[in-house]
Amino acid sequence: MATKAGLAKQLRKQGIPIPKDGKIADYEHRLKHWLPGPGWIVRLAKPSTRMPDHPVRLLTDTKTMYWIPNSDMAKEIIESKIVFVLQRTTEPLKDTVVIEIPKDYGVNSDDSDSNTDS
Repeated sequence: MATKAGLAKQLRKQGIPIPKDGKIADYEHRLKHWLPGPGWIVRLAKPSTRMPDHPVRLLTDTKTMYWIPNSDMAKEIIESKIVFVLQRTTEPLKDTVVIEIPKDYGVNSDDSDSNTDS
């Protein structure tokens, strides 16, 4: 079983911010899904309803700026081509909505990894 201190050390080593609430599950979730490097500030260019089964559906308003941590999910959203990339920052700006990576991201109904390359 991993300890909080060990997980925090791994997060710091990769340059990933440590979660504020301090739960071990949150530390593990960040280690699994976040990538080193700054997050993405984006805004929807078109309504996300165009892509019903896509992570871009987490963004709902075309007038809102969103901060997404650097991750495979962020890359998937950016590659959708229905968002404008405005900036890259390590921390969200005060006027952005933070999009967290869902706990079930990357898992199909059959428990396989949906974002693996074949």
